[in-house]
Amino acid sequence: FCTAMLGGIKEEMEAKGMDVDSQLVTVDANSDQATMNNYVNDLIAQEVDAIILAPMDCTAVTEALQACEDAGIPVINFDSSVANLDLVDAYVATDNLQAGKLCAEAMIKDFPEGGLIAVLNYPANSACLDREKGFLETIEGKGFEVAATFDAEGTVEKGQNITSDILQAHPDIVAIFSINDQAGMGAYAACTTSGANVSIYGVDGAPEAKQVIAKEGSIYRMTAAQSPIKIGTNCYDVAMTILSGEKPAQFQIDVPAFTIDSTNIQDYLGAGWQ
Repeated sequence: FCTAMLGGIKEEMEAKGMDVDSQLVTVDANSDQATMNNYVNDLIAQEVDAIILAPMDCTAVTEALQACEDAGIPVINFDSSVANLDLVDAYVATDNLQAGKLCAEAMIKDFPEGGLIAVLNYPANSACLDREKGFLETIEGKGFEVAATFDAEGTVEKGQNITSDILQAHPDIVAIFSINDQAGMGAYAACTTSGANVSIYGVDGAPEAKQVIAKEGSIYRMTAAQSPIKIGTNCYDVAMTILSGEKPAQFQIDVPAFTIDSTNIQDYLGAGWQ
């Protein structure tokens, strides 16, 4: 996802005649917020003009954001919002409430009478909280009962282990909503290993999820797809607006999510991320 998003930034830079090698600094925190905070301090020391980041932990990133504000360096927050949006200059992300709603609508269509379901969430990530909120609000009153909600931390391993436990405790569940495709793929692995006929609904439009959606009769019913490439181009545009001394037309830019399922999967199999 982040590689595709970075590709969107690079494409915009090259289109505007900028030198990616000399004008773009990238660091990888390996999903650790403390490491990210250290990298931010290093970037401040390098006197970069702007920083684009997505927090691993929406609260623990505050220390780094405060350091950026003290140094007068603008921050463009993408993908998952920081806890204190007053410390960033813009927020660019998928419309995550909409993504959760799309998953709920697909589940309601597949199970018009409702049923027993499970949710794999990720409370430390604000984007995932919005997805869960959009999903739960949409299924309310539609005959669904959430038998179990567990924090899968958005990972394949935890998604698989937790789903295995859920299937043993609640063998009658009909569907699982996962806040991202990684945990969703873990759920898919657990269900296929056990032979459980449980429908899975995820968020991301990740390449691996699209591959299993394409299988005939797949239990991975759909994914509410993000477009990291569009997020990247929007981040670039906002950063350049700020660096030109202007304010962005809007603080929050929502990039629409869209459904990828068996009806349109062939249109998206050829690419990695969209």
